[in-house]
Amino acid sequence: MDKILMVGIVIAGASIVSFVEGRGDSHRAPLPHLRWPIAVIAHRAGAGIAPENTLAAIRQAIRLRADYVELDVRTTKDGAFVIMHDSRVDRTTDGQGAVRDLTLAEIRALHIRNEHGKRFDGERVPTLDEALSGCRGRVNLYLDHKDADTAALFAALKKHRMEKSALVYNVVSGVNEWKRIAPHIPVMPSLPDEFRRPGGIADFEKICAAEALDGHFREWTPELVREAHAAGVKVYVDIMGPDDNPDGYARAIAMGVDGIQTDHPDRLTAYLRDHNKPAFNP
Repeated sequence: MDKILMVGIVIAGASIVSFVEGRGDSHRAPLPHLRWPIAVIAHRAGAGIAPENTLAAIRQAIRLRADYVELDVRTTKDGAFVIMHDSRVDRTTDGQGAVRDLTLAEIRALHIRNEHGKRFDGERVPTLDEALSGCRGRVNLYLDHKDADTAALFAALKKHRMEKSALVYNVVSGVNEWKRIAPHIPVMPSLPDEFRRPGGIADFEKICAAEALDGHFREWTPELVREAHAAGVKVYVDIMGPDDNPDGYARAIAMGVDGIQTDHPDRLTAYLRDHNKPAFNP
């Protein structure tokens, strides 16, 4: 066999082996940069301190130097993207009806219900464009992909130059679609119950190559967190509800999690400061 050909085959073979052995890291998209050693994720932009999913809540999260604002995106009757958690507007606004059945103009005419003081009166349902404009260069986006076209959402991230500042949450089929369309965007599903077993996370990564995994912190154990880290995966836990307090934060951090999603970014950032875990860029 020609010597040059032989050398080429050896190099190619070595490259394939190297790719396979290193696939745990090489296929992963980089997560956005953090300010805190434990990612501070403001749930619905901070539903405990301002009306949820509003521009005011985004501003509060930025003031507190949160790492991410978590925002839910849905599609209106006329194809616009708005920030709304529920499929209907009834709970959070003075209107009624499904987001999918209302036009953008109809949704923009609604008033957000406010239980956080007069300074938050007058908030409206933001569009995705407004939210991205408010976030860009100030805070990372944890995009909860509720009901919207994936390619169009990716186009919106590109338009606002937020591809390197976003993490997308969806169900398994949804995050796999993101990986097909935009493999450089990091994704995060919740870990399905059937994979919460020894070796389960490594098996799950074979069908869903996620950069991070979600779930309520009570669903996680130190052993599962270690398995995620061994697979090169971050663990961002939800701690909303009665555990959204210093005791809950301490228990989550003791398990080794990488991030905490909270309705109260004010409490979490205060806890991190009080326990000598200051922001990297205070």
